[in-house]
Amino acid sequence: MRPAETSFARWGPRGPAEPLRAIVVGSGIGGSAAAALLAHAGIPTTLVEKNRRLGGSCAGYDKQGFRIDIGTHMFCRGPVGPIGEVLRRVGRDGAIDFRRTHDIAEVRVVDRTRSGEILRVTVPAELYRMPRFVWEGARALGLTAREVARVSRMFAHILSMSPDEIDSWNDRTVEELVSRYTDHGPTIGMFAFLLGLYFILPYWEVSAGEAVWSFQNMVRDNWLSYPMGGSRAVPETYCKIAREHGAEVRTGCAVRRILVERGEVRGVELVDGTTLGARIVVSTSSLKTTVGRLVGEEHFPGAYVDRVRAIRGSYIAVQAKIGLKRKLVSAGAIVGGVGADVDLLRMSTDDIKATYANVATGRVPAVVPYYCPVPTNFDPGLAPPGCQLLTVCAVAPTSDIPLVDPGPEWEEAMLRTMRLVVPGLEDEALFIDRFSVPFIERWIGKELGPAVSTGQTPGQVADKRPKVWTPVRGLYVAGCAAGARGVGTELAAASAIECVDRILADLGREPPAARPAGALDDATARLFASVAWATRAS
Repeated sequence: MRPAETSFARWGPRGPAEPLRAIVVGSGIGGSAAAALLAHAGIPTTLVEKNRRLGGSCAGYDKQGFRIDIGTHMFCRGPVGPIGEVLRRVGRDGAIDFRRTHDIAEVRVVDRTRSGEILRVTVPAELYRMPRFVWEGARALGLTAREVARVSRMFAHILSMSPDEIDSWNDRTVEELVSRYTDHGPTIGMFAFLLGLYFILPYWEVSAGEAVWSFQNMVRDNWLSYPMGGSRAVPETYCKIAREHGAEVRTGCAVRRILVERGEVRGVELVDGTTLGARIVVSTSSLKTTVGRLVGEEHFPGAYVDRVRAIRGSYIAVQAKIGLKRKLVSAGAIVGGVGADVDLLRMSTDDIKATYANVATGRVPAVVPYYCPVPTNFDPGLAPPGCQLLTVCAVAPTSDIPLVDPGPEWEEAMLRTMRLVVPGLEDEALFIDRFSVPFIERWIGKELGPAVSTGQTPGQVADKRPKVWTPVRGLYVAGCAAGARGVGTELAAASAIECVDRILADLGREPPAARPAGALDDATARLFASVAWATRAS
């Protein structure tokens, strides 16, 4: 790879003929954040988006008075994390209004000991309600006092790990970490489910260091939330800021290829044959798509191409958007896993592994894990008065895995699960819009359609994660493909910050210093105190 000290200022006589201009490919959170930061830095910037709507997986559409997300999202750190940091860097702190709910989530499964009743365990937002949640969770999982103590020690260890200790776990898996404390299947199942939401991977493939880093930051910031206006509010706000600083934003404008001559970026060619010259191109697609399709492997060193080919992506999900006539769910999200004979709170480790083995071989699993944020519980304005919007997803294979069970069967299994855990759903539904894996792959424009194109596995996190720069001078990568660490949308925002900082350094400019997110609120301060107490007690 290109040495870290290389910069535009040292390009010498072969320097680019184009004037300084940046093109950002893709308008998801990574691309829109990069465009806003580049434009704010005074670099003439053009953002090109192949779809007619801005936002990538955070785009949205309108139907029957509902404002609907195309993707399925929650925002772990809201304005306190990297999404808010982008706004602070451009002087617009608070430009996106993030809201929380009384109950963060509700675990819903079928209670087979009570004639199929729905068992509900509420995850509260307020600290003072946590003891009841712990008690209810332990009871639902069937934990003994000894098992509760073991699991408590595990979480105390996770929350108290130092940065150096976290790094020591980067190349080891969550399975190895958890097995030191418990072999209780339902407890592992719940933890595996949480990490599945984070990384869209089974826990035996997830980097323990990345998981601990992400979990610590979520607990520390205590801002699990959702933006007013829907997830589209994030990329749309970033693009608005970019325009205010002179950037051009084009939709319905697909890139055929990124132009490279003698190892240097020259711009992009659009599918309509138009050429846009630029010295800087930021791709937010996967590295496989960027290197293999948009640029061409011949422009990169063989070792770099080999590494890109070997990148492991995450799984993806089938999705549905359900408009309801009235409110059926009170929490910010409902989560769980339901099967014909077993559910999330009764799964053994063999059940968990069988679930992912089925996904990996193209079969609908016996237990369907589901994740269903309820955007209208954060922002009622996303639906007509009195109505409710559910956005549900269930894990599915990427498009390189041959399907034994056809795509519609994956979608129906997800909806069958929703009908079980949300009584009355069928009668109250105004519409149910399904989204298949092929649609998601086409929409996000990433080869094979992974939710996270460079999965957060050992060997692909922290200092071993692909860099935001490439061996082609002037070509950078932002989004879930390279750089940074964290969960989903926040990983993309953090990567964009890292990418633009690198571009500015390569131009001989000083990257801006991070700006504080502000003082902790009382609830978060109390949370820190309780974590510190629990750590000492353990």
